[in-house]
Amino acid sequence: MLYSFALTSELGRLLYQLKSPDCCYIIYSNNIDHYLKMLLHDQPSHILGLGSYSGIDQDKIRIETITKNHFRNDPIESNAPEEIVINNFLKTSSENFKIASALGNSYCNFISWKIMRLIDSGLLRSKYSFLHIPKSMYHRELISMINGILIDAVV
Repeated sequence: MLYSFALTSELGRLLYQLKSPDCCYIIYSNNIDHYLKMLLHDQPSHILGLGSYSGIDQDKIRIETITKNHFRNDPIESNAPEEIVINNFLKTSSENFKIASALGNSYCNFISWKIMRLIDSGLLRSKYSFLHIPKSMYHRELISMINGILIDAVV
């Protein structure tokens, strides 16, 4: 079972066009806790997050591998590790994707941190991947690119 979420309405429209997800959700700052409770209750085998990326290096979709204990330059949790390796289920050799480790310190990192802490604690038994989508790549081919790696990854 694949649950997926997007952090913007624009990416939400893309999310609902993907073939694989069993549940799609658009996350805003006021419904993060609700989504986490839903994940704990439903225990999906896979979770996919989509966030918008506007930094340099706009030519590839970024498969993020690290989440850090920072949200807007403050720690998310005290007495917690500095970073956690994301237990990615997406693997690709496609030229449209790259492995990255720079989630930043905004909501992309915040929700990834929360999900990975639940997974690391054993409360959530899921594999998790987060894709940073460059704003320059918002086009029709994006859906087929993401569907392609999801088909290979979620069995």
